[in-house]
Amino acid sequence: MTKREQQVIQLIAEGYTNKEIALKLNLSAFTVKSHVHNILEKLSLQTRVQVANYAHIYKSYRDADPDISLIEE
Repeated sequence: MTKREQQVIQLIAEGYTNKEIALKLNLSAFTVKSHVHNILEKLSLQTRVQVANYAHIYKSYRDADPDISLIEE
């Protein structure tokens, strides 16, 4: 996952829309849409809700043990 995709995942988990993410990260809405598409593909997910769930689960694991990496196993 790229650094930008990680930022987009976090903002999706916080409930931001693509337009709001674009404004917050100073990107076009089309670029955010592309990032969301890439995220869904990389994680084999189909919805933004699933991305948000992934982010919350991943964060809870990271908070429990900062040495755990779910992405690079």
